[in-house]
Amino acid sequence: MHYLEQIIQVLFDPEYTTIALYDSPRLPESFFVFSTFAFVISLDSFLAGYLRTETLSIGLISFLVSTLAMYLLWVMLAMIFHIAADMLGGLGEFPNALGFVGLATAPLIFTSLICCVLTVVSVLAFPDDESGIIPNIRIGLTLLGMAWGAPGVFCYFGMKNAEKLHPLKAFAVTLILFVALAVLLLV
Repeated sequence: MHYLEQIIQVLFDPEYTTIALYDSPRLPESFFVFSTFAFVISLDSFLAGYLRTETLSIGLISFLVSTLAMYLLWVMLAMIFHIAADMLGGLGEFPNALGFVGLATAPLIFTSLICCVLTVVSVLAFPDDESGIIPNIRIGLTLLGMAWGAPGVFCYFGMKNAEKLHPLKAFAVTLILFVALAVLLLV
């Protein structure tokens, strides 16, 4: 129940959640939240691969590649946030960035669960409609989760509190990373 409370706290009070991250990066909680997100994303990849090809091995390969990619993304995003904060005068350490980026994926857990349902619906009900409304809904949900979590609002508070960066600098870094990832998602 403790981890579920952490996820709820991340969603509704990011300022309070990130205040103590400078002193204690809370890596076990971050790892749990991020691992839950990575599992849901990987499950979505498995469902898409398996349902579209009706081949279990394609689904499993999709699952494994997606899982590896998610953990690499976590480390890379934390590195980018930390290096940017360090260059702009932040006082935090790399585990602080790992902590707040991991916790910031909590909103993406819920949007990814909805995307899993949309994957099943799109493959079973609309198999030939790849440019239709369901892919656009998936993109919108992902952007919403990114705006609230990583690299959005929660990461702003993480930069401000865990990296001890000036609020305007934290906002600028967060906005640049959000726009960059949103453009990558839309392309």
